[in-house]
Amino acid sequence: MKVIVLGGNGNMGKRVVHLLQEAGHEAVSAGRRTGVDAYTGFGLAAAMRGADAVVDCLNVITTNAETATDFYETTARNIIRTAEQEQVKHLVCVSIINARKPEVNKHMGYYRGKAAQEARYQNAKVPTTIVRSTQWFEQAETMIEQLTIGPVAVVPHMDSQPVAADAVARLVLSAVEAGKNAPAGLELAGPEPRNMASLARLVSRNNAASRNGGPHATVIGVPVPGVKVMNGGLLPSAAVPRDSTTFETWLAGGRKA
Repeated sequence: MKVIVLGGNGNMGKRVVHLLQEAGHEAVSAGRRTGVDAYTGFGLAAAMRGADAVVDCLNVITTNAETATDFYETTARNIIRTAEQEQVKHLVCVSIINARKPEVNKHMGYYRGKAAQEARYQNAKVPTTIVRSTQWFEQAETMIEQLTIGPVAVVPHMDSQPVAADAVARLVLSAVEAGKNAPAGLELAGPEPRNMASLARLVSRNNAASRNGGPHATVIGVPVPGVKVMNGGLLPSAAVPRDSTTFETWLAGGRKA
């Protein structure tokens, strides 16, 4: 099976490409580094030609709702249109649990962008599977990288039920291999609710104590406007399947893709 992975150099994309290749598929990483720009549409048709499936692992780093919505709506529209033209059999999009809930995304601009992306994909003529997960364990490290000022990382206090990105990548693989018979939606969460500031603190301490070169700083948790109003909106429903990998197991086992 030939599979195009858009955003194939990103955190999730690398994992998906690796698993696809390991399973014997022809996995092609596509992005700006390879001359494919899903936002402008440049190179999309050539990249998708002859593909059986396309996986959308694209990401934009922003908390601004307008920026996120513009990026995700535009890229999804271009991907869907090109997939229809090139007769791609199946689309898979990586998204976030609860992104389409108004009580959640009205407080989180990035989620509003993902909601717009999902809405586009759910109206696609090409059979589409949306793989939704809670935040990834890796987000704790990303927060340190992005929110550190000098020796201090200011990380938001918010409860989530994070999951290992590797487990989400395996779910994406299963969706791709199921093809157009895959469910329209698949979901996965981690084993237990955790506070993201607390997890960032554990990552920072672990990095400081080891020689893995990871970012470390003094982590200060701060309240996030709207989190109380969301009433646990980042948490999955009871029906969502749980992966068994704990944060501590992930932390001890090496974290990079």
